[in-house]
Amino acid sequence: MSRGDSSRREFLANLAMAATILPGLGAGAAYVFRFLIPQPEQRVREVLLEKLDNLPVGASRLYKKVLGNDLIAVRVSDRQIRVFSSICTHLGCHVQWDPTEKNFLCPCHMGRFDTAGKVIAGPPPAPLPSFAIRIEGGNVFVEVPVREV
Repeated sequence: MSRGDSSRREFLANLAMAATILPGLGAGAAYVFRFLIPQPEQRVREVLLEKLDNLPVGASRLYKKVLGNDLIAVRVSDRQIRVFSSICTHLGCHVQWDPTEKNFLCPCHMGRFDTAGKVIAGPPPAPLPSFAIRIEGGNVFVEVPVREV
């Protein structure tokens, strides 16, 4: 084996190593910069979600793209409504209200969330994000972050 073959082999090995290490270092640097550089405040707006009479007790409704957010609302009792992100925290599937079990179901991997959004079964790693609501004059208003669509 000549010296030329050895140096070519070393060059290719170093190139392969750089091709695998550099993307990982770049991703790590992105996380470090995101932690060190303050993020801009997220704008929140209150919007009319629904008329109270249109959401009977025990029922739920999906709302697509409310200022860029996919929401699900459930009326738990006469004056209690809960609004969550309809995106499962596991793999991003849309959750549904299960009126029989009285909880939220993610049909992708059978994840379940209670009426407070907490995980009660399945693989989801975190609860559903919830949104503050206000009931006034027979209308339900919700505060949601403004997201670019």
